[in-house]
Amino acid sequence: MQTKGLQLLCGLAVFPLGVGLASAQEARRAPAPAPGVFAKTGPATIAPHWSKYKYPESVPEGAPYHIIEKGDTLWDLSRTYLGNPYLWPQIWDQNRYVTDAHWIYPGDPLILPQIVLVSTQAGQEGFETEGGGEEGLGEGQGGTGVATGTVLYPLSEEATMQCAQYIVTDREDESLRIIGSEQGYSKIVLSDYDILYIGKGSNAGVKVGDVYSLHHVAYGVKHPVTGRRVGTKIETTGWARILLVQESASTAVVEQACADIHAGDYLKPLEKANVPLTLRRDPATRLTPPTGKTAGYVVDIVDDAMIAGTGHLVSLDVGSDAGISPGNTFSVYRIMYPSVPTSRNVIGEVAVLAVRDRTATAKVTYSTDAIMPGDPIELR
Repeated sequence: MQTKGLQLLCGLAVFPLGVGLASAQEARRAPAPAPGVFAKTGPATIAPHWSKYKYPESVPEGAPYHIIEKGDTLWDLSRTYLGNPYLWPQIWDQNRYVTDAHWIYPGDPLILPQIVLVSTQAGQEGFETEGGGEEGLGEGQGGTGVATGTVLYPLSEEATMQCAQYIVTDREDESLRIIGSEQGYSKIVLSDYDILYIGKGSNAGVKVGDVYSLHHVAYGVKHPVTGRRVGTKIETTGWARILLVQESASTAVVEQACADIHAGDYLKPLEKANVPLTLRRDPATRLTPPTGKTAGYVVDIVDDAMIAGTGHLVSLDVGSDAGISPGNTFSVYRIMYPSVPTSRNVIGEVAVLAVRDRTATAKVTYSTDAIMPGDPIELR
């Protein structure tokens, strides 16, 4: 039943895709379009039009591009021009003016990336490109858990990302709330397939079939180094589908619980999680020189834990305002004697799963020691 519920969810909740991935692949040729489909090439001047974004007014000479039309999604455009929908993050990374990648607007230009098309199977678990070894998704040499090569692989499972906690700098709209359940006061903790009563209905635009994610305000987050307020940690408790709508109330069924669901949790329209792809490569070591790129700190760990290791989710104090996008990798390190200072002790790496304006959610992909709030990070 759980699998069926997820299939129904994926069938209904279709969003324009497009959270960015900074690819580590080196550009060697122009995009490989699908048969019979070719991109326009700059220079070009963009006609004035309404858009939420401050779009570029021209396209550089020689740059392949597409003008967004009604109904376009980055997933479909990647399939059309790159021959592989799993490479959609590459398009977002070339168009940083798109700040909310779930929304793209007709008339805006999209510069298409100069990439190497890996395969029509890129992004599928265990897929390897020509010349790769037998790494699959297992342990790499030296037991690091990261095998080198030219393998594009997903950083996480979709359900993990859909359930991930995150930090907001400004509180979200919390007006749509759970007021109770079909079991009444006899059941306090709600879970899969429970029937929820929602405090608004058609008067607030709620419709049968709508899918909402469920959230709970967890705690305030202070910066472990500066002591300043970073934001508010939001826990995702699951998602639910609307079954019945009245004028001022509605009824929903929980399709997936991520954590304990309670009356008072708030709802917002479900945003489909976009799983970023990345390339396998050796992690940084004490001999890896600093890159001088974007730096920041680990500021929080999932469930307010004190330490994190491989596979855990952490929050960073850098986001889209600093040019960070999903798929970016950060080295995590410590300076053991700052007053000297000594060389960096690299203790792990984290890969960005999702970004907001000033924060990001990342997954620890490799660690040799416990990662803690306050540990410095640097973009690789």
